[in-house]
Amino acid sequence: MAPIRGFFVWGGGLLLVLVPFFLFVALGWPTSPDSCTNIKDGVQVIPYIEGTHDLDVKHPDTCYCEAFKVEDVNAGKPGIRQPTNTLSNFYAIFTSLGLVFWIRCDRKKVLNGEAELKNAFWDPDSWIPEVYVFAVLFLGLGSMFLHASLSSTVSWFDGMSMYVFTSFLPAYTLSRRLNLGWWFLAVYLGPAVLFTGLNVIPGMEDASTVLVAIIVAAYAATELFVKGYDIHKLGGLFWGGWGPWFGRLADGLFTSFWMWLPILFWSLGLGSFIAASKFRSASQTGFPMCHADSWFQPHGLLWHILSGVMAVMLYFYWRGLRDNEMRAIAANASST
Repeated sequence: MAPIRGFFVWGGGLLLVLVPFFLFVALGWPTSPDSCTNIKDGVQVIPYIEGTHDLDVKHPDTCYCEAFKVEDVNAGKPGIRQPTNTLSNFYAIFTSLGLVFWIRCDRKKVLNGEAELKNAFWDPDSWIPEVYVFAVLFLGLGSMFLHASLSSTVSWFDGMSMYVFTSFLPAYTLSRRLNLGWWFLAVYLGPAVLFTGLNVIPGMEDASTVLVAIIVAAYAATELFVKGYDIHKLGGLFWGGWGPWFGRLADGLFTSFWMWLPILFWSLGLGSFIAASKFRSASQTGFPMCHADSWFQPHGLLWHILSGVMAVMLYFYWRGLRDNEMRAIAANASST
């Protein structure tokens, strides 16, 4: 029988995040306006247009466009400050649950002898898939604390959710070739905890974009490491032996065709992330796609949801990779 622990991780994560969230919604939020509100001493201080003495009324805040009431933030009233930007994050409940079902289905096929054990996401004994399920769930639900409260006391959960997700990318990519064992948790949680800590330091609240970019750069470096590792093991020379590696690549693309789907899903994930980032920038307060009083908020309905699409596409990319086969080749190369 395929393990069902994914359902417990999903359900437990849901309760862990949503119970305090709805308690705050019902009882009220901390009275500590987030820096994005530009609220100081109870008054929203509208900045000047750069280089002038004119107030920049089109950019009164940097809270991702959707209108909110300054008095509600100051008073910490119950309820939700930005409904669309908040509730759009519920997409993560369904994307993460879908992953639970899909992962269990693949594990069941392996146990029944209907499919090969390609990588950790097919492995009934691996706990890495459950870690990713929680990361995908929290990627959406952590963001709700910022948009619902606009309170600095809890809004750092938004940044934390991004670090919890993005830190998985380089950690898992390394584990595809290196047997990290329990060190996986240190490689994964270390950056997530460090960057979350940095993000709550006064003056660092708006550094999340830079910190996430650092982790994404680390992910790109680990993908390059995997390619170099494969070239080395297949060719028998350090950073050499290109012929066997290209032969394996050609086989996956033109003979057995198995590489097409992983490449397609990775490309779709990259495209989703690029589009999501564009919408995030274009829908900031005062920018062309910002209509503060409209229900249609691109930040929530496009940036949030397309980020969820990216997370699912990455799963399908990893799902199709034959990592166990490559690790077996590396083991044989090391023993000869």
